[in-house]
Amino acid sequence: MSDVSSVEPVVDAVKRRPARLIVDSVCKAYAGIPVLKSVSLHVEAGEILGIAGENGAGKSTTLKLLCGVVRPDSGTLTLHGKRYAPRGYDASVKAGISMVFQEQALVQNLAVYENIFLAHESAFKSAFGRIDRKGAIDAARKALVDLDLGHIDAKIRLGSLSFEDRQMVEIARAFALAALYQNESPIILLDEPSAAISEHGAESLFNRVNALRDRGSFVLVTHRLREYTEHCDRLYVLKDGENVAEVLKPEMTEQRLHELMVGRKRVASYYKEERQGLQINDPLTEPILEVEGLSGDGVIDVSFSLRRGEVLGIGGLLGCGKEAIGRAIAGARPYPRHGSVRVAGRTLPDRNRGHASISAGVAYVPRERKTEGVVPYLSVRANMSLVALPKMRVFRLPLVPVAREKRVVRAEIERLRIKCASASQLCVHLSGGNQQKVVLARWLLANPNVLVMDNPTRGIDVGVKEQIYSLIRELANQGLAILIITDDLPELIGLSNRILVMREGRIVQERLADPDAKPTEDQLVAYMV
Repeated sequence: MSDVSSVEPVVDAVKRRPARLIVDSVCKAYAGIPVLKSVSLHVEAGEILGIAGENGAGKSTTLKLLCGVVRPDSGTLTLHGKRYAPRGYDASVKAGISMVFQEQALVQNLAVYENIFLAHESAFKSAFGRIDRKGAIDAARKALVDLDLGHIDAKIRLGSLSFEDRQMVEIARAFALAALYQNESPIILLDEPSAAISEHGAESLFNRVNALRDRGSFVLVTHRLREYTEHCDRLYVLKDGENVAEVLKPEMTEQRLHELMVGRKRVASYYKEERQGLQINDPLTEPILEVEGLSGDGVIDVSFSLRRGEVLGIGGLLGCGKEAIGRAIAGARPYPRHGSVRVAGRTLPDRNRGHASISAGVAYVPRERKTEGVVPYLSVRANMSLVALPKMRVFRLPLVPVAREKRVVRAEIERLRIKCASASQLCVHLSGGNQQKVVLARWLLANPNVLVMDNPTRGIDVGVKEQIYSLIRELANQGLAILIITDDLPELIGLSNRILVMREGRIVQERLADPDAKPTEDQLVAYMV
């Protein structure tokens, strides 16, 4: 084992608190493929514990084991000194362990109080078998007030709240259910809680979480290394389903965590800026993508162009309209209806925009890969060849040579280093980073002219990010026109040749981003707010 995986924690630096949850040598495999290999950890009272690792390291499976969604093949879990083997998430909640899922497990058209006690309504049954609605509302209000969330109306429809407030409702739900089942100090599992919210929203969320330390314990999984270093007391690093290190607060740096997770030091040029080949003042060909007067769906009179070999970035606060631009180009409903989109001189029609966009050579990697990117219960091969199949037909007949399909899919799996048991494995069993690679491979097999990527590294670990950044450079240098829409400012600055800043539906600033003259985050934020 390398020195990366043999780090000893500085145990004297932090006084140990009583362990509330102990995980001892748990193993888990799917279809004979080991996912967890003798993982051990413990959660102490009143702490924020981190679990870090690359995509596929076993983080999500560990959280699912803790909250009863899956059961270990071997090993034991102990909660408050007693054997803990929950048969499902409901049993976990009643025992005092709840999870705030990355893809929110809430029902938008129900009221806040109905979401807080969803599936636990029987606790409010009156003597006549009816649900005590007032009692549920009062209990929800108390939970919200106790967490300093009194501004949220327990009776309001959940879908009317901001994403940040909905995240806090999930946390309030955990505390409310703990009180309902008389668990004084719950353990709350946070799976990518800040993945889809703004920097300000993430700061607000973690301020609340830190303020709740005396009320419970938290287990955090995130792909933002800074969140580990700023908020966690301890951290376990997993690699290929195994513990490789326990890191205490004095040891935590982003550089060190990156090294432990991927097994190598983080390179200085993380965004591959030295490979940024195209300068905006070089002689260029005609634009391949032209957007003029785009309006509607939160966008107001947006116009810009994109040329081959260029990486154009669009940034702005959440709700500024940038996501709608990508949807308009790709024809992914809903999208702005007014204005025009031209690809290689061809104006895309409003009707059947998606089909016309694909025919014109536009590839679109959406923000929500689980709902709009992969088809989870299709195989890796079926997902990857979905768009390219028509190009594989023999003499325009509805026949696709399977051997050829398998060959090109296998080549893309190797090229993008997709971790899967085989091309026949269902995408639902892949990690988020490997699912994202499958979506990318699907479009690359179609040989696009324009690649539109909406938050291409959302919820992806640093190692896979580095691979995707390298691929973006390679594709741009081969002449592909790339549009990146992202909430990640360092990513926006590091990858782009040119940056468009949006505010309240409009483009308010255009900045060049040559490798030796990148704008700063402060300069861009000044136009966003």
